[in-house]
Amino acid sequence: MLGSRFTPIDGSPWRDVAAVAAVLFVGSALPAPFGRHPEFARFGPDKLLHLLGHGGFAAVVADSLGSGRLDPRSACTLAACLSTGYALLLGRLQEWIPGREPERADLAASTVGSVLGAVWWYLSVEPSPPEA
Repeated sequence: MLGSRFTPIDGSPWRDVAAVAAVLFVGSALPAPFGRHPEFARFGPDKLLHLLGHGGFAAVVADSLGSGRLDPRSACTLAACLSTGYALLLGRLQEWIPGREPERADLAASTVGSVLGAVWWYLSVEPSPPEA
């Protein structure tokens, strides 16, 4: 199997996934404290947060999947898909939050972040030495 890139919280890599998922959920579920800024148009500073947040989420998901039975390529692919799916779910949730609304540019930034985070994890893992 692969050597894990991250040191899991309390020994379980899935707790890291839950922690990052919770941060993304809270960030998406809080009502927007400020109004929308028309000068940002489609590309406001929140797009960077989507990219970084889902990049980190995809990396910890890939690490958790890669520490199990999946090969690195499968873990990378599945992690990017799961992170993008979670971004879609969070976008749908925002339809019900006052002052929030899902945007295509948010999903695009989240998808790019998911792919970059998963690929970064894939390129950074080191194969474990063969067991004797």
